[in-house]
Amino acid sequence: MVGEQAPDIQATDVTGKAVSLRARDEGYTLVAFLRYSGCPWCNLTIHRLSLEYKRLLESGCEVIAFIQSEGTDVLDNVYRRHEVTPMFPIIADHERRFYKKYGVGTSLRAAARSVTKLPAWVEAVKTHGWKQQKVDGNVFIVPAVFLISNRTGKIVQADYGSSFYDHETFIGLYESLLFHETARPAVAPAAA
Repeated sequence: MVGEQAPDIQATDVTGKAVSLRARDEGYTLVAFLRYSGCPWCNLTIHRLSLEYKRLLESGCEVIAFIQSEGTDVLDNVYRRHEVTPMFPIIADHERRFYKKYGVGTSLRAAARSVTKLPAWVEAVKTHGWKQQKVDGNVFIVPAVFLISNRTGKIVQADYGSSFYDHETFIGLYESLLFHETARPAVAPAAA
């Protein structure tokens, strides 16, 4: 998928705002696919993305998140429970229409590996109080993120099984943003 054209996104987020991947001419867009709104790990991911959002914007990177829940559940379990309100669009995709476009699917093996992420789950529940809510989506979805160049519309990084509650994931993302900015070929000046 890296190097391929990113599937277009034309949707409405849970607050009623139109969201378009093609509406940007420069920089990057981080597209994150999460499990469901009541998932403690996913709420921790949204929290970390919310905390990093200003720095991501300063690095030329917008964020769009997808959750495979109904919009009312996203509002209840994310927007009304977080101290830091997400400033980026979150799109409710209960039918997983965009998940399918980006090849984000399920895996029992990957879900079993999430047991190794128990410290993050404990942080989400004990520190932030994001206890497990109703399961309004498939628990076996493998979270994924895609870094897309707005200039070319191509995917420059794809990470299935990503965990943005791990600090290392952000380090890798910022390195990718820096690398792609410095590796961009110089544009020849226009003839006078």
